[in-house]
Amino acid sequence: MKRTRAVLLGWVAAGLVASMGAACDDGDGGAQGGVNPAPPGKPWATLDEWRLFEDHARQIPAEGVVRFEVIAPLFSDYTSKHRFVWLPEGAAITYRDDGAWELPVGAIVVKTFAYPRDLRDPSAGERILETRLLVHEPSGWVPHTYVFDEAQTKAERKVAGAYIEASWIDESGATREHRYVVPTTVECQECHGKAPETRLLGVKTAQLDRPGLDGENQIERMAGLGLFVNTPSGAAVRRRFAAADDESASLELRARSYLDANCAHCHSAAGDADSKALYLDFASTDPIEDPPANWGVCKLPTSAGGATCGHVFDVVPGDADTSVMVCRMESTRGADQMPPIGRGLVDAEGVALVRAWIDAMEPAGCGN
Repeated sequence: MKRTRAVLLGWVAAGLVASMGAACDDGDGGAQGGVNPAPPGKPWATLDEWRLFEDHARQIPAEGVVRFEVIAPLFSDYTSKHRFVWLPEGAAITYRDDGAWELPVGAIVVKTFAYPRDLRDPSAGERILETRLLVHEPSGWVPHTYVFDEAQTKAERKVAGAYIEASWIDESGATREHRYVVPTTVECQECHGKAPETRLLGVKTAQLDRPGLDGENQIERMAGLGLFVNTPSGAAVRRRFAAADDESASLELRARSYLDANCAHCHSAAGDADSKALYLDFASTDPIEDPPANWGVCKLPTSAGGATCGHVFDVVPGDADTSVMVCRMESTRGADQMPPIGRGLVDAEGVALVRAWIDAMEPAGCGN
């Protein structure tokens, strides 16, 4: 895969700015607007019934639906993503410095996955693949997935997942093809916590403390819209992730941010893989406060079922080539690959980042 994350993000930004300029309303208002939430436990059969978009093909949100971007995105087979949040009228978010924000009952978090038709030409538009919703019902967060037809005119709810044959033209002019996998509802719940509880992941300060597409800091902008119950901490004291390709940030910060976004949903004390004692959330990879074994340094894999690529330790300091973590990130075999769901391609840039992080560690000699 020759596409770089920088090229893709640049394309997404250009396309979104163009679509926002074409809209009568840019989705920045705080009012309820025309959004039509489904009754709890009775999700609508089609995405249109939620009325979250003025134009779903161009991802123009309805009035009151607020667009946001994250700093360190989850890799999803090089798709572009569009993220939004909607709150019921009169409701607001409880801001937190650490961990996911507390969104009120009735809130809807939206994420759309798409492939640009031609990375060289934003005006060519996108092939929208699916839109996922997390709806905060009285019983907790409930996931719903809506898959678009090839004509891009309708998106229907799918519980059992789906396969989408997708193609696009990359920045070199080559045609790329991929069989994109839409996860099942059960798989969504596996990633968003431990069954039966479903939780938010990326809607948190460390991910959203960045400029939006209009150039204004997103947290300051949301505060200005009156979306918070409490006042956010000042910018100088907020924890902030770093993008994988942000060379102004340290290698350690970029790698820890990447692992939090791509691995910690399972590999954390609150995740589905907590029993493996391999914790890759940002707090657990602090080289000063936390033992290196937390993130796999000289740690024997547990419950790997033989999927170790013949290596002994999860992370061998100074030697990415013999680290189980890197091998599993590079694999596309179901038994070996990590994450086990949510991708069918290798994140070449992400692997290179984690490789560099491990290779930069002081060699320790794990022994056998």
